[in-house]
Amino acid sequence: MTALRYVLIANPGTKRCEMYRAELGAYWAARGTTPELEVVPWVEVIARDGNLDDLRAFDKPAIVRMESPGKNDDATRLLLEAGARDDPSEAPRDWRALELPKGLLVRPGLLYHGFHRVLRGLRASFDSRPQLKPTACPLAVAEMFDKIATAEKIGTAGVPVPLMLPSEVDTLDILHDLARAFDWPTAYVKLNTGSSATGIVVFHQAPDARQYGDTTLAAIDGAFYNSRLVRRVTGPDLDAAVQFVLNEGAVIQQGIPIAQVDGQNFDIRVVCIYGKPAAIIFRLSPHPMTNLHLGGRRGDYDRCRAAIPTREWLDALDHCAETAEQFDSAIAGVDLLFERGFRRHYILEVNAFGDFFPGWTDARGRSVHAMEIEETAERFAPG
Repeated sequence: MTALRYVLIANPGTKRCEMYRAELGAYWAARGTTPELEVVPWVEVIARDGNLDDLRAFDKPAIVRMESPGKNDDATRLLLEAGARDDPSEAPRDWRALELPKGLLVRPGLLYHGFHRVLRGLRASFDSRPQLKPTACPLAVAEMFDKIATAEKIGTAGVPVPLMLPSEVDTLDILHDLARAFDWPTAYVKLNTGSSATGIVVFHQAPDARQYGDTTLAAIDGAFYNSRLVRRVTGPDLDAAVQFVLNEGAVIQQGIPIAQVDGQNFDIRVVCIYGKPAAIIFRLSPHPMTNLHLGGRRGDYDRCRAAIPTREWLDALDHCAETAEQFDSAIAGVDLLFERGFRRHYILEVNAFGDFFPGWTDARGRSVHAMEIEETAERFAPG
């Protein structure tokens, strides 16, 4: 097989970028050849609002993969600046001089608007360059980041999703009243366009009207930071955390009693490659959020799978596949949750860059990246 040419839009030096680069090289080395690969930094693409006219890497035929733009402060500043350009009411500000202490959440809603603006530009650029074969439509990436849009899209397709409160909820008092009216003891208040459990408050109200929240948000000197510590907040701290998320654009989902293994909550990341479930990672945690960087751990596949009745498991995987098929993307990281007792399952959200699991391999010893690289090569190889 003749090696293909690749362009990777990424943040050079990040683990995501370098691991993908290494696995791409290993795949083609095993076939006796070396691929042509150019890495184009996100900062160059963002600064142009996705217009690729001056970037020669995109002039020749290539498979184009977009990696996450996270973990780079300059990219973050430029995305905020792009978001400001997208909103004429935004006051002038020198975003490029913005200080970004570790963990500080600066206008996540505006950040997404900037990313969406760049993705729209990329879509137009790809459309005018038929020699490019993107592994994901930029607009599909934008939609997967929008949790409300995703839930509405897959819900319309018949996929089970948690109930949501109206997007007009903008204060804790309204949240409290609606949650009580709908008899929700728990609600997940999430940044609508966040990722990796950034900006989540799991809001609880007890029968005696006491309220508290579990969150990774930490308020310091009037600003909010995202931490790796899940902590419980009440009173003014709860009010402030919830209001911050609401102000930045929130999705509010009904809390589902989570199925457990070994006394711990678990959910499942089902990575779909070209619409088919390919990698299944069980995540266990004592917390309501199971993310691995928040103290969760990967569960043993056989033990976790054995806890789920076969019919319910197969139905859930079918819904994961149906979810992935709604998006024009090689990769869809589908978050699947079973209700305690396994009577129902729900798709929580879809992750555009949800394929990064260092150390995970399938029965043939392939990483998630390796499986996607192989499938893409077979689809785009000449002849």
